[in-house]
Amino acid sequence: MLESLWQTPGCPEGELCREVFVGLPRFIHTGFYIAAGAMMAVFLLASYMKINVWLAGRDDEDAPELVGATPLKIMYMSIMKLLSPECLFAYRVGKQSEIRRWALNFTMWSFYLLVLGTATVAVDYDFLHGAILRGNIWLVFSFVLDIAGLMLLVSVTFFLLRRYVFPPERIVGNLEDAIIMILLLLVVISAFAVEGTRLAIQGFPGHWSPVGHVAGVIINAVFFGSKTLMALFYIAAWSAHVLLSFGFILYIPFSKQFHMFATQLTTANVKVREKYRKGLMYQD
Repeated sequence: MLESLWQTPGCPEGELCREVFVGLPRFIHTGFYIAAGAMMAVFLLASYMKINVWLAGRDDEDAPELVGATPLKIMYMSIMKLLSPECLFAYRVGKQSEIRRWALNFTMWSFYLLVLGTATVAVDYDFLHGAILRGNIWLVFSFVLDIAGLMLLVSVTFFLLRRYVFPPERIVGNLEDAIIMILLLLVVISAFAVEGTRLAIQGFPGHWSPVGHVAGVIINAVFFGSKTLMALFYIAAWSAHVLLSFGFILYIPFSKQFHMFATQLTTANVKVREKYRKGLMYQD
């Protein structure tokens, strides 16, 4: 029965493409969409309520760009401000530590690439029926996301070691920071486990996924090449990856990590704020 789930991957014969639900029972497909819808509803509602709290305590004199802002406008502005040079290159962090700045850059860039890649896969699969992510486009796409995943794995590991194993002076690690970083680390590791298992079961087709390939070689050795055992592991790893991803997303609005939305605004508008404050300072 498990083998039959891998016999119709949905790609044209002789062509590589993104196989979203290959190897998974039908009930997992349905459960995924129900859970994803519920997760997004909770995330958006919790985010809306939290931003409402922010706006209730705003200081218009210090933040003129937020006068009359609604929670939806704040969320839109925080997303758009990601493209500002101050946010993309973490200039403010560089004043304290260049190493930390570049580690943060790698974390942000790889995270954004993976989020954008996941959204692209969803649109291509659900609305375009796999018309884009196939052939050479899929090869380049998978290679970029593979490297992005490796960058995120390395940078998050760096921050965990820096904060909890080799902490600098005046930096104290706490449980909340550890949870968000460990969740993110587990999301990346489980993603490579899923990718590696899929490649091992399919006999390592010519995908441009170097990290996934290494993971597949290890998983294939662990299960002694048994496709039945790997098929069972694939279902467990895929389910764990989805649950960890949803858990990571849902944790954000209920933790202090939600400040990432406010950080985009304060970082991108720091020059505007400085000019505005000087103007207030020299008013008659």
